[in-house]
Amino acid sequence: MKNTKSIYLVDDNEDDIMLIREALQSVITDVKITEISDGQHLLDLVSLKASDSPALILMDMCMPRVGGIEAVTSLKSNPDTTHIPVVMLSTCSDQRLIQGAYDEGVSAFITKPIKPIEYKVMAEAINVCFLNSYVCNETIDIIDSFKDKSVLVIEDSKQHSELMNFAFKRHIPDLQIIYKNSKTETLNFLTENWFALPHPPDLILLDLYLPNRQDGLSLLDSIRYFFLFHGTPIVPVVILSASDHIEDIKASYEHNANAYIVKSIDIHESISYFKSLFHFWCNTISVPKPT
Repeated sequence: MKNTKSIYLVDDNEDDIMLIREALQSVITDVKITEISDGQHLLDLVSLKASDSPALILMDMCMPRVGGIEAVTSLKSNPDTTHIPVVMLSTCSDQRLIQGAYDEGVSAFITKPIKPIEYKVMAEAINVCFLNSYVCNETIDIIDSFKDKSVLVIEDSKQHSELMNFAFKRHIPDLQIIYKNSKTETLNFLTENWFALPHPPDLILLDLYLPNRQDGLSLLDSIRYFFLFHGTPIVPVVILSASDHIEDIKASYEHNANAYIVKSIDIHESISYFKSLFHFWCNTISVPKPT
């Protein structure tokens, strides 16, 4: 039996709330959506239900009383709520605002859709990227070519890396894969090779248990510090783990992972899923662009 997914939808525009809620309900099964009108109401609610936090918060940037950025800052500075992933929604696509939202701790930034079909695509992206759904809607058009795109995969299991490599080549042949198998090898790659790359990876997949959770979280912190220290735009880091334990998920978001994905036991199913994941991070979710 699937667990009901709880989403807080925070927006002061009734039309937007209706469109987003209908799109989410058409795509995601077993979802409970709580509608909230502004950031202050959100903060009041999460403080009352600290032990029953949502799986995800979808929040508009511009709202009365407490706006989205201010609310995110408060959530991420509170030890009781810092683990809750927040997806920021906005009609604005200004790069400075997008960078600022990520600096404050949002997991993702999505420009609000205009057409109804775009709301469904957004809902698909949220389902795939944040709710661990392996059911992808085949009506969503996924690009066939990932030419000039690359992903950094950090995985310490040689067998799993080989299986992933085989499946990647079969399902996403144009995607360039960079493999690293340890914290040391990854940090050496960042310091010695990152700035020599024609363009940086578009996504980082990081195994949480490398070989233990603390090693994975420590590397996640180091990757974040690398981007911060050099003042470069972030590359989304998606935690990849066989564990579906809530404490592992919370810890990953507390350390500023952009998303958490539970590995499928079927490697080919996983790669097909990664294709959708990668598609949405490249085409639906906005990340700061290199200047």
